[in-house]
Amino acid sequence: MDRPADRAASENGARTRRVRWAVTLIVLAVLGVFLYWALYGRYFAATDDAYVTGDLVPIEAQTAGTVSAVFVRRTEFVHKGERLCVLQGSRARIALSRASASLDSTARHVRALFARVQALRWHLKSLDWKRERLMRDLARYRKSLAEGAVSAIRVEDTELRVRALSAQIGETRAALEGARALVRETTVADNPQVRIAVARVEASDLAWQRRIIRAPVSGFVGGRAVYPGTQVHPGARLFTIVPLADLWVVANIKETRMREVRPGDRVRLTSAYYGSGVVYDGVVLGLAPGAGSAFSVLPPDNATGNYIHIVERVPVRIGLQISELAAHPLRPGLSMTVRVRVRHGGRSLLQPLTSRAGSQYETRIYRRQLARARKLAAHIMMQSGGAPLVGARPRGPSRDGRHVAS
Repeated sequence: MDRPADRAASENGARTRRVRWAVTLIVLAVLGVFLYWALYGRYFAATDDAYVTGDLVPIEAQTAGTVSAVFVRRTEFVHKGERLCVLQGSRARIALSRASASLDSTARHVRALFARVQALRWHLKSLDWKRERLMRDLARYRKSLAEGAVSAIRVEDTELRVRALSAQIGETRAALEGARALVRETTVADNPQVRIAVARVEASDLAWQRRIIRAPVSGFVGGRAVYPGTQVHPGARLFTIVPLADLWVVANIKETRMREVRPGDRVRLTSAYYGSGVVYDGVVLGLAPGAGSAFSVLPPDNATGNYIHIVERVPVRIGLQISELAAHPLRPGLSMTVRVRVRHGGRSLLQPLTSRAGSQYETRIYRRQLARARKLAAHIMMQSGGAPLVGARPRGPSRDGRHVAS
């Protein structure tokens, strides 16, 4: 039989061994965590405060009117230039007809002004010739007056006729100057009155064309706020189009982990939408020029005395590969888990990889509308009986105040 002293010693030994094992496991765990951080973890900046975002393109009305037809619904894909809806255009059509008639009338009036200048020039020459003839006659009459060949009354009458003709010449010259002032250094095409009328035609035709709301970019319809019968005004948002081919991730990383984050760092991302089985390879495109609080509606004012220090987060823009987005499409607003590899140093903070927008952010549908409006104005000018407005463009003030072709 074991003695009580032996049992107590055995229990103390077992307890000591358990404590040693526990301490050993704790030390190994701490050492493992330290080694993981030293060899791997410190070269990554991770966060789950990240989300997918992209360009949400708002489609707004550019003219007032009542919606007569809507052609798309939410979640539909639309191509650039495709019709989204149409506004009832009776008023725009009437305004266009009025502007067209005004341009035709103005062009004819300006041509009449040019013709009047020519008529006044010929009339002035005719008066000059008449006065020259009267002056020669007056010289002969005065020479013959001493010889009694003509009477003094005839000389006096000729002098009065010369004076009256001189006054008429002065009046004609003043009228000619007034007519020249309306057309000086201009042609019919670039006369100010015609340019004003042309601008009205172009504006009216643009309003007529833009009653048809078209998609400026290709993408999915994410929002629709109009229905047949809706009264809209310029600036009212009608649709929202989301191009899913160009998305990126905004990761809000703690400032304590931002020291080594640089543009060009490689990033591994996972989404709750697909789970951890789908991994996206991204790259840091750039860092926001301030923490998130700096761009909030009510930025903090630490000088008030109610300051509580918290760790700020800096938004980081992360680009995604188009091929991976095509294989596993994402949607704006989805949450992401981000791990930024910061070991290789990347680029300077002042040299982001983001570049200026390319052709995907450019639309030509409005340019074509303006070209059509100019062709209409040129056609009206031809119908009015003159040369078309070939290459004519509205002029605007330059920096020095002069008017130059825009």
